[in-house]
Amino acid sequence: MSNVDEAHIEANLEVIREYLIGQFKGFEVTDTTNRPLSHTFTATKSSEERYQVKVSWSQLSDTSNTPKRTNQRLVTGVLPRYHGRLS
Repeated sequence: MSNVDEAHIEANLEVIREYLIGQFKGFEVTDTTNRPLSHTFTATKSSEERYQVKVSWSQLSDTSNTPKRTNQRLVTGVLPRYHGRLS
């Protein structure tokens, strides 16, 4: 994988990380890579309250998924529905 691909992937990962940290206040947010399949983010507050988001590697590396577009998809996609359940 080229440095450009790595930079693009890392930029998308950072957008997701920052979104989750902002939305899941009071949770520990961790992430793990399962190359070349996926990247999993976990937001944990207690042993009973844990949420996971798995993003496929193809989505992270797709150049049409810019960090801006990734952020828009986070804000308008499925994650806001999970956040509503945390209150």
